[in-house]
Amino acid sequence: KNERAYYAVRDLLTYYDAERTAFSIINRYVRFVDKEADKKRSDWKLSVRWAWFIGESREPLKLTTKPEPYTLDRTLRWIQRQVDPTLKMLETITEKTGIDYLKEIRKSTKLTEKHYKIIEQQTTATEDVILEKEN
Repeated sequence: KNERAYYAVRDLLTYYDAERTAFSIINRYVRFVDKEADKKRSDWKLSVRWAWFIGESREPLKLTTKPEPYTLDRTLRWIQRQVDPTLKMLETITEKTGIDYLKEIRKSTKLTEKHYKIIEQQTTATEDVILEKEN
């Protein structure tokens, strides 16, 4: 969210034109098309009315950059900021009521390929990685 706000403000400060910035953002993320039965949806032509409304020569303004790759450090920072306060709250509820919501949640939690990759990275000894590369 901060990154998106940054790009919007940067555009505003570059051009001093709120209308241009707003419509450029809309043009990037919203598109109305005319249905064409013999074509894929992604190939449908832009609606003439939408093009008139948005401004045909208006450039889209992208509010994001390429995401950072997932790392353990990034995950730990996210847990500390976003997840741990909720976990602490659930633990307090369990202590006071005996109702263990976290235990119930964990029963249905599934790890993704990304999680398994991080587990492998963090639990493989450096020597084993070096030996694999030599073989």
